[in-house]
Amino acid sequence: MLVDWNGSHPGYHVLFFTNGAYLGTATSKYYGYTTVLGKTRNTVSVQYRWVKPQDALCCPSGGPNVVTYTLTDNTVRAKGEFPPDPDK
Repeated sequence: MLVDWNGSHPGYHVLFFTNGAYLGTATSKYYGYTTVLGKTRNTVSVQYRWVKPQDALCCPSGGPNVVTYTLTDNTVRAKGEFPPDPDK
């Protein structure tokens, strides 16, 4: 989901559903440069990149960090390193 915000690059949320029920977002904050790399029946791998101070907006050099989300019952758990807080 694209997040409308006043920043210089749009942010994205990854939303989770199971059997038609909404479970929530992958993270509490939105991140720019977010890509879903792949999925299985119960996992989703998401790549996060971020802009460093010297970067042009087209070319983030932060990351990539990959976080794998696993669904067990109705709970999603994350494994991997998240990018820095986008609000700091």
